[in-house]
Amino acid sequence: MMNYYPIKNTVALRGCYSPRLKMFMMCFLLISTSFGSAQVSGQTETVKGIVLDAGDKSPIIGAAILVKGTSIGTTTDIDGNFTIANVPSSAKVLQVSYIGMKEQEVDVAPVLNIILQPDLLQIDEVIVVAYGTSKKSSFTGAASLVKAEKLGERPVTNVTNALVGAVAGVQVSTANGQPGSEPSIYIRGIGSYGASNSPLIILNGMPYENTISSINPNDIESLTVLKDASSSALYGSRAANGVIMITTKTGTKEKVSVNVKFNQGVTAKQTNDYRKAGLNDYVSLYWENLRNRYVSDGKSAAEAGQLAAAGLFTDLPNPFNVPNNQVVDNNGQVNPNAKHLWADDVDWMNAIQQLGNRTDAAVSVSGASDKTDYYASAGFTNEEGYVIGSKFKRYTINGNVNSQVKNWLKIGFNTSANLSATDGNQNEAIGNNTNPFRFVRYIGPVHPIHLHNLETGEYLRDESGNLIYDFGTGYSINGVTIPIRNYVSGNNPAIELQNNYDGNKRNTINAKVYTEIKLPEGFKLSLNGSVGVNSYLASAADIVYPDKGISGSMTKTNTFTTTWTFNELLSYTKDIDKHHIDVLAGHESYDYEYNYLSSSMKDQKFDGNFEFGNYSNLNTTPDSYTNKYATEGFLSRFNYDYDSQYFLSGSFRRDGSSRFYTDSRWGNFWSVGGGWRIDKEEFMAGIDFIDILKLRASYGEVGNDNVGSYYPWRATYAVAQNAGEAGYIQNTLENRTLKWEVSHNSDAALEFSLLNGKYSGSVEYFNRLSGNLLFAVPLSPSTGVNSQDMNAGTMYNRGIEVELSAKLLQKKDFSWSASLNATYLKNRITALPVDPFISDVHKIEEGHSRYEYWLRQWKGVDPATGSSLYVPLEEVLGSSTSLVTVNGETYTTSATEALYDYSGTATPKVSGGLSTNFTYGHFNLGLIFYYQLGGKMYDIAYSYLMSPGVSTIASLYPSALHADMLNRWQKPGDITSVPRISTVESADLTATTSTRWLISSDMLELSSINLGYDFPKQWIHTLDISGLRLYGSADNVFQITKRQGTYPRRNIFSGYSDNGDVYLPSRVFTIGLNITF
Repeated sequence: MMNYYPIKNTVALRGCYSPRLKMFMMCFLLISTSFGSAQVSGQTETVKGIVLDAGDKSPIIGAAILVKGTSIGTTTDIDGNFTIANVPSSAKVLQVSYIGMKEQEVDVAPVLNIILQPDLLQIDEVIVVAYGTSKKSSFTGAASLVKAEKLGERPVTNVTNALVGAVAGVQVSTANGQPGSEPSIYIRGIGSYGASNSPLIILNGMPYENTISSINPNDIESLTVLKDASSSALYGSRAANGVIMITTKTGTKEKVSVNVKFNQGVTAKQTNDYRKAGLNDYVSLYWENLRNRYVSDGKSAAEAGQLAAAGLFTDLPNPFNVPNNQVVDNNGQVNPNAKHLWADDVDWMNAIQQLGNRTDAAVSVSGASDKTDYYASAGFTNEEGYVIGSKFKRYTINGNVNSQVKNWLKIGFNTSANLSATDGNQNEAIGNNTNPFRFVRYIGPVHPIHLHNLETGEYLRDESGNLIYDFGTGYSINGVTIPIRNYVSGNNPAIELQNNYDGNKRNTINAKVYTEIKLPEGFKLSLNGSVGVNSYLASAADIVYPDKGISGSMTKTNTFTTTWTFNELLSYTKDIDKHHIDVLAGHESYDYEYNYLSSSMKDQKFDGNFEFGNYSNLNTTPDSYTNKYATEGFLSRFNYDYDSQYFLSGSFRRDGSSRFYTDSRWGNFWSVGGGWRIDKEEFMAGIDFIDILKLRASYGEVGNDNVGSYYPWRATYAVAQNAGEAGYIQNTLENRTLKWEVSHNSDAALEFSLLNGKYSGSVEYFNRLSGNLLFAVPLSPSTGVNSQDMNAGTMYNRGIEVELSAKLLQKKDFSWSASLNATYLKNRITALPVDPFISDVHKIEEGHSRYEYWLRQWKGVDPATGSSLYVPLEEVLGSSTSLVTVNGETYTTSATEALYDYSGTATPKVSGGLSTNFTYGHFNLGLIFYYQLGGKMYDIAYSYLMSPGVSTIASLYPSALHADMLNRWQKPGDITSVPRISTVESADLTATTSTRWLISSDMLELSSINLGYDFPKQWIHTLDISGLRLYGSADNVFQITKRQGTYPRRNIFSGYSDNGDVYLPSRVFTIGLNITF
């Protein structure tokens, strides 16, 4: 019930609508104002007034005022004033709303002075939870809500990228810069070793198995992240890693609303590459490298300098206009008269990049009558990446209809379809020379992109006058001989990316239908069914390049996935005086089928035709298989509250999964939770600065059956050949005792709001103990199988989450607000079924983090010799010839004698986000930052750039060098952290894994900027437009890291392999227009 009282035409609110209804009413006003005059007849009057904030009595700018029952309305100006002409004399009530304030209805009067109360913490907002909705005030679980307005106009193709820095406890690890790629999402750390760590995705109440990039962000109403067992246990066997609930938009207006949104922008590389030595420094460094090699072979320093100067370009193309033996002198100094002949043709990184275009357009139509609401939309996205040839194109349609057919019957459906295509997928394989990012990063500046006359530097051209790309395979053209490039000969990404044919097409359909039947005595029956279809075709071709000796090949892979979900839910609600009871019971079944088919052909006949008929021979044997998977669950939930002050909840689900054998197929998952509104206690009376103070706690167990294989309890076999005869070989051993991974979650939180909502937030402790962890346990070679999946081991993730919000400044025409979230996370393995083992640069052992580094202990450079210093193994002390004493400490210069030890973890200790918003008049500016602190990353790319990589004098490997090599040790007494440049001891000095390459993964990223201008209603009213907004946005704007070239958020937890030569994220700039009719 809404209560108000008049005091000389001043109205103060004593109740509130939900924030969602508030937003709906505001949108309704924007749509309806331009049509108001056409719907009013009879006698009219004019209503004037002012809208003020109850806190400091400051004017509220942009408050929406609507004549109830009509489409007549306006908004307040910068002084909080408003005027509504042509108000029908029959009108009795005005509806007043503003974001962050309680909704209000007031009686019509000629002059009004309206005071809006703050909507404290929006504690009564409705959030989407498992199998329903709940008021935030009564919810005992840990859930974070991200509304559509928070998503704003961010130029994100995948909506989960908008979670970066937005929700405490959620970390988004960027997949790569390929448009349309899927990020990895972690909720409260990593809960599994051998199984999936991905959260369950729920779309409109049903499990969703398609790619999230198939969903148009413009259609999303909200994202809800369920983080603890109390909020997610109803999803049982699939909720151990948390749940992300995506809710799409529905119709909410009393009349038709049309919204058109369009933005255009560009994409560019966000992260600058590593600093590299320029050509002259590069040549001097390699001269010194070669000289040191001759010295190690017994030559004098003077003789070694002469030999190095004379032989430096024996196996390298000489990029200068002077003879080979005149490029450098005997001291390694570059001839001042030497001119670079192809200086404009060595920027390999720039040669594979572009300024990509991005276009996003969406149109939606929505409306509602007394009994039916509807929403329909269509969207188009076309985004080019900053790497040549990479792009993503998507077409989407979405429809949502809900109808109250009878007082006791409600039906509805929503459906969405997506048609998308991705082109230019890039090879990011470590150590693979076809990886373009690896190639352009490490090729030395002496190698040009195109062929040149070695004498004059002129470009060489083919018979048609076109430039000729250098594949490094050696050429003889027009009497000029070009030697073979001994750096990755046979490749040239500058042209290969232009002709790259590696992409995929994806078609998805998701549909849901439901029926709600209201039964007597507070019971309700809900029947829901959904289907998801995903058709995927990937094609990858090797183009014919005579210079590479490739005859052309094509590989096609087709997959087809279908999912079916059905659930039946019976709910009961009852209010008895101050007691409120809410009970739910239900059943759910889920079926999944995945079909795979792949084949490859070779020996292309004609250019430009990539169908199998254009290839002569089979490249690989066709392969196909089908995976099937099903779950069935029985669920129940009980919620109770007394006087909206004391809250109790419990849930139970029993799930069966086809992944496990009959004896261990079923698992029980449950939770309990409680809440207490302390601020409503009598002893809190008189403490005026506390608006809300709520304590909640929960405990529960949820499962994870995503163990990789769909048939882990069965032995599996594959067809193979032996001496020309076909037969079966065993792939895996059966394990009938394999069962769920189980996550035991405990959670406690304090939520608060202070000073009429000026400050609000929460502090939360969580402890996530994961048991029955899946490990691939090594087996004896006599079994014929390398390993077997087994349940063994435990690991915990525990920490503290903090969320703070503040309305820092609220003036007449200016406001400033900010929000901060932070998560402290600690990860530990507490039980391990096998002996400790090494995984890349990590060691897996009880009592340590899953991603704790295990490395040689590097301690710097010996000032006397320039050798790397390591902490020695205890057993070599006193006997090794590699031991040295520096500043009273004993070290070894041999990497093989170095001590390994734990060296910190890749997992950041603290991560979170900071957002701030400024409003001035009709302008608004929003910024979102992401940060992480306390972790480390292993910079493998830097280690390569700090190593000359030369094995012999006759085989000079001319890879690029980092600019830090200029700080190398050169003579006794030099104090530096860079060892001498040498090929003899390259393993000891440079590329050997050690703590030398370990750096802080701390970073600060400006993830998003949005600047917008909302045109005043009085300007656009005559155009029959109810809302017009012009905005500019930027995503992945800049980052601050320990070293240029690194991007720690590429792989937050492991901090190793994926931080090498990869497609880093794009920086995106857009300008857009949002129009509502």
